Amino acid sequence: MPMTFKEASLGRRLWALFLDSFGSWVLATAIEPHDMGKRLFLQMGILFIEISLLTILQGSSFGQRVAKIKVVDFQNGTPLSIPRILIRTVLIILVLPAIFRSEGRSVHDILTKSVVVKYYKKLN
Repeated sequence: MPMTFKEASLGRRLWALFLDSFGSWVLATAIEPHDMGKRLFLQMGILFIEISLLTILQGSSFGQRVAKIKVVDFQNGTPLSIPRILIRTVLIILVLPAIFRSEGRSVHDILTKSVVVKYYKKLN
């Protein structure tokens, strides 16, 4: 059954990022409950691994799966290569690129030639 795509809304993207960030915070807090500096560094590492690994394996992070969105190549809708996923994730972790948007796409998507799309199955 072929999949059809529609660009994901900002709301879905923010919901997915919140879920990923909250999950990494919970895990980091369980591992390092006392030192906030270490916990923040640990949280960023967990977030990087979670987003990168799940995007490599299934095209979307945990939060993106819940929000029913995924990351694809901007031009042809194919999965991104591993280097592009890693670069995109580093840019997400830096936070700043997510703030500045052009025509609905974040800077990290523009730089990695990707787009986040809502996915759903065709009923036919």
